[in-house]
Amino acid sequence: MSAASWRALALSGPDAAAALDLLYVHADVQGVLIEAAGPVVWIIGEPPAFLAAMDVAVQERVVADRDFAITGLEQDQPIHVADDLLVRPPWVERPLGFDGVELVVPRGGAFGSGEHASTQAALLLIHRTWCHPESFADVGCGSGILASYAQARGVARVEACDVDRPSVLAARELLPGARVAVGGPSTLSPCAQVVANMTGAELQASLDATLRLWRGRAPLVLSGMLAHEVDEIVDAVARPARERVSVGRFTAVAFGG
Repeated sequence: MSAASWRALALSGPDAAAALDLLYVHADVQGVLIEAAGPVVWIIGEPPAFLAAMDVAVQERVVADRDFAITGLEQDQPIHVADDLLVRPPWVERPLGFDGVELVVPRGGAFGSGEHASTQAALLLIHRTWCHPESFADVGCGSGILASYAQARGVARVEACDVDRPSVLAARELLPGARVAVGGPSTLSPCAQVVANMTGAELQASLDATLRLWRGRAPLVLSGMLAHEVDEIVDAVARPARERVSVGRFTAVAFGG
């Protein structure tokens, strides 16, 4: 990898955490280090334009050869989404005495390996409302972590999709036996439970097709909404909102089931 295509952005200020959340979704993030002043984010390509509209100071640093020796794994820890729900990468050992649902998810280029607040909100709500569906669909699956929860709980038929081909390849590796397609919800078959963890705009754009997938026998879970987006999306679903969970700036809502 050539340093010429990389950018190292040191973020600080009131919106630094929000900017990092958006970069994870909208930029090709290669690594993040948390420093006292804020995160330093390595991306490939130009910094996204939305940073200029946020209350965040962006200092671009020279990308040095030594940066490529940082693995990003040095301080990895298991993520306890709930007392009985754990996400960890394969290079981190299972905590002694843990007795619950464990998801082992490599952390790489595909979005959704447990660190992001929207992923944690989605997982927590799926876990709280779990009712053993016979089929499960993950729309915008990223790494496939939400679908991996369904496989860990013994769901016989698991399907997933994403418009990002590298994410689909990562999900196929994580989800042996699942059907993982490149594309949107129209590429999947109807399922008892449907989940989607995307930005609010992406949820809105794909909502009709997502609802056509949902048989309603288990909850529909939508995650990735910011506070000002929740009511509009809940109204658009036009089904009773059963429960909601917020982690950081992101909210997940469960419907029906």
